[in-house]
Amino acid sequence: MPLLFVILDGAADRKSSVLNDMTPFQSASTPNLRQLASESIKGMMYPIGAGIAPESDAAVFSILGYDMSSYTGRGPLEAYGAGLKITDRSVAFRCNFATIDADRNIVDRRAGRIETKDAKALQKEINRINLGIDGIRFRFRATVGHRGVCVFYSRKKNLSANVSNADIGYVKKGNISVAEEIANNALPKVVPLDDSDAAANTARIVNAFIDKVIDRLSKSELNSRREEEELLKANALLLRDAGVGLPKVESFESRRKMKCAFIAEMPVEMGIAKLLGMAPIKLKVLKNKKRRYKKMAELVNQNIGNYDFIYVHIKGPDEPGHDGDAKLKKKILEEVDENFFSGIKMLNADICVTCDHATPCTLKSHSSDPVPVMVRYVDSKSGDPINFDEEIDSKGSMGVINGNQLIDNVIKRRL
Repeated sequence: MPLLFVILDGAADRKSSVLNDMTPFQSASTPNLRQLASESIKGMMYPIGAGIAPESDAAVFSILGYDMSSYTGRGPLEAYGAGLKITDRSVAFRCNFATIDADRNIVDRRAGRIETKDAKALQKEINRINLGIDGIRFRFRATVGHRGVCVFYSRKKNLSANVSNADIGYVKKGNISVAEEIANNALPKVVPLDDSDAAANTARIVNAFIDKVIDRLSKSELNSRREEEELLKANALLLRDAGVGLPKVESFESRRKMKCAFIAEMPVEMGIAKLLGMAPIKLKVLKNKKRRYKKMAELVNQNIGNYDFIYVHIKGPDEPGHDGDAKLKKKILEEVDENFFSGIKMLNADICVTCDHATPCTLKSHSSDPVPVMVRYVDSKSGDPINFDEEIDSKGSMGVINGNQLIDNVIKRRL
């Protein structure tokens, strides 16, 4: 029996006064998801562990059953997913286009959610920068919207991932970053997190790059046009999640003895799936989200007979969480239900649905809250008589688990 594994990015939330003291899951009209839930066993899950507010990359790596000790950071995986070369002598970062003021205070971490076409135009300007540091070259690539990746390559000196983030939204802790409350809006300097020459050199290189990017983007004709149109300028890059090289891991297919594929919208999820040896099911990222979700369901139905495991990552619910818009998050969950879950609810496959983390609208960032998980098995559609939302706790027969236990639990039940 095939297994469909669906992650709703950042969909878990907290109760909101604008939703009559309900969460978006509780408030949304989702008849198809609720039908699946009525046939599913349920539980709650800490994507990595209690007390950790993870980014999507580390959460997905954990949820797919991998030990975080082998993890090398988001930067390399996101750059790998975006098609950039990753070596053991390169250090890669996730980037955001951002808006800063004259005093280098961050006005908007996402530059007004700049459109991809404008970001691609700025990519060309950034890649014309002469870094002026002997033996170091870089490649920047804009990906989707405000997002991008940058890789620094060294011919002579070792580079280090052990440097801080130039981003106020996330704090580097070991090989992952976690969301923390923002203390101030000043654009941070990158600092070494150990006493090595490699960390000091990397911090110096990245700070020089950021300075040159700010100078170049301040002269950009595109930013002048954005200002005339009363749009926020994309006049800085925030770099975070440094990593050197890719994790050395056994493929998911080899580990689980399953033929695997994936459907994803964002480079980091693509990078993780590629690293784990999953075959890509190509998705054209349509601007119209309803059509995109419908297309995802179509692709699942077209391909489910060819694979034992299909991983689907749906980005939509996370963005309104970051924007603090609970009503929009509710609407997006309804659109996902109407266009995706309507197309797969009758699928002759076992179906697992969960979230990679919570993004509460009241916080506008990721939290350490546990997230709901449910599994519908075709051979036994007698589910737990509770809703699929943030209040499952001990009422679900799956109990409360950590993310790296999920796949084992799901597969064990299938044997």
